[in-house]
Amino acid sequence: MTARRFRGLLAVWVLLIGYASLYPFGPLRLPPAELVAAALARPRYVIPFDVVLNVLAYFPLGVLATLAVAAPGRRARAMAAAVAFGAALSTAMEACQLLIPGRVASIYDVFANAAGTATGALAFADPFYSVVTLPLGRWRERALVPGAWGDAGLMLLALWLIAQLNPALPFFGAGNIGAPGDEAPVGGIVEWGAVAFGICGFGLFVSVLLAGEQGSLRVTLVLLSVALWLKFVGATLFLQPYVSGEWVTMQRLLGIAAGLAALAPLRRLPRAGRAYVAILAILAGALLSKIFGAYTPLEELLRIFRWPYGQLANLATLTRFLHELWPFAALAFLIALFLRDRRAARAIIAQ
Repeated sequence: MTARRFRGLLAVWVLLIGYASLYPFGPLRLPPAELVAAALARPRYVIPFDVVLNVLAYFPLGVLATLAVAAPGRRARAMAAAVAFGAALSTAMEACQLLIPGRVASIYDVFANAAGTATGALAFADPFYSVVTLPLGRWRERALVPGAWGDAGLMLLALWLIAQLNPALPFFGAGNIGAPGDEAPVGGIVEWGAVAFGICGFGLFVSVLLAGEQGSLRVTLVLLSVALWLKFVGATLFLQPYVSGEWVTMQRLLGIAAGLAALAPLRRLPRAGRAYVAILAILAGALLSKIFGAYTPLEELLRIFRWPYGQLANLATLTRFLHELWPFAALAFLIALFLRDRRAARAIIAQ
């Protein structure tokens, strides 16, 4: 595997960190001297949740940065470069936070972020590398579309799972629970129809990403099960009791069942056919959701949470952004992959 193919994934993760670190991006101000001094001083208290979230956010950065600069026989140098890059990025993010009212910069966040990057880089240190990382890399090459296309699809799946961490977002729907447009019209037909299209399109996306023609239904069921579990646990821990069950409704359960029923025969289509139907299904699901979904302002959204930690607003805004972006990113990926396969097929016929 060449290091160059991972640089795009690294850039995507850096953008995500920048979004989560710097939102709402303004209004900018020059920080007073006491604010700079507070950022460099020991904080009065350290919130374990914030520390864990910082470490987890920078762990993939350590993995991707190591892959992006790795060279044969120079794993140790690549790991060191990845840790230095993570520390420099974290320092830059904290410095920029000083310019944004409402954001709190701290040198301790730099330490936590650097620790997360180092933990990710250590995935390439033996014996962990030989026992876990290398076999996982070989499995990825066998199981998924080869090269950068498979990497991009895998990143999209990871971003989709991250979006599921927010229990206030409906499963395969737009808006958020408790919003004015949360109740679906026409007896719920639009709601379960949007979910059905989304589930079917997601499953076909998975089938296109896999290298072989078998296993797409099993993989889709596993991913959906993980996402539903994340929603359930997140709603139980984070949401107020009076809204903790609103992320799942009978209409959405019907949509999941209908989407899986449609996926079962469609997954047997040729790859080009699966990609084409996936494009149509994801587009239809996204359009139906957008027409009837509604978002509340961030301040109102946070009121339905009962998790009073500082990183909650960052997590809520990032996951909401990914939730909205994912269908269109998946569409762009599928269209580009479909056109690539068509060109390859025409080249073979021309020969």
